[in-house]
Amino acid sequence: MSQIPSVNQSSPHADPSAAPAAEPGFEVIVHAFWIKNRGFILMLCVIVLLGIVGREGWQYFSSMREQSLQQDYAQISENPDKLVSFADANPGHPLAGVAYLQVADRKFEAADYAKATTYYTKAAGSLKNEALAGRAKLGSAMCSINSGDIAGGEAALKAVGADQTISNAVRAEATYHLASLAVEAGKSEEVAKLVAEITKIDLSGPWAQRATMLLSNLQPGNKGAEMTAGSLFKPESK
Repeated sequence: MSQIPSVNQSSPHADPSAAPAAEPGFEVIVHAFWIKNRGFILMLCVIVLLGIVGREGWQYFSSMREQSLQQDYAQISENPDKLVSFADANPGHPLAGVAYLQVADRKFEAADYAKATTYYTKAAGSLKNEALAGRAKLGSAMCSINSGDIAGGEAALKAVGADQTISNAVRAEATYHLASLAVEAGKSEEVAKLVAEITKIDLSGPWAQRATMLLSNLQPGNKGAEMTAGSLFKPESK
């Protein structure tokens, strides 16, 4: 009678090498990856670190430079010649635009409209603030008016009034000056049209109130004082 072999008895023909090998653990895999790629990983870490240091350094440098420019501007703000030199040395900077605008206003007050136009144009190209940039464009237009170039000044005023990238207050003022010119030319219908446009632009602003008074002065029997467009432009009112 044959004997049934025990379940624990190994087969005499089994190959021990045929048994499945155990998979390497996570730590072994990570270690192998590090050994293989450590040069690249270290280089990547250095690049990231240099980028962070460079960014922080640039921000610090920019902050210090900005403070220095502000201090320089404060020291020369009352000297037109130095303001021009400052603006020329820092093209595109907002303070350069402010410096040009300040010089332009002084030239306008001195009736030097040619130089005022030059500096208003430079200011408009440097300023990002919508109110100041608009004032520069308006100043340039008024220089044309006061220089006798009425047609050129009117065209510039219309451009300012239609420019929705600048403040409503400046647009309303530009349109008011157009209305004043229309009064001088005796164009009552044009005046009424422009006054209506001003109220659409800035109903609660001071120029809407002045425009209403300007229109009322055109009524028969009303002899209110008339003021020309040029006489109303005050650069210091920015």
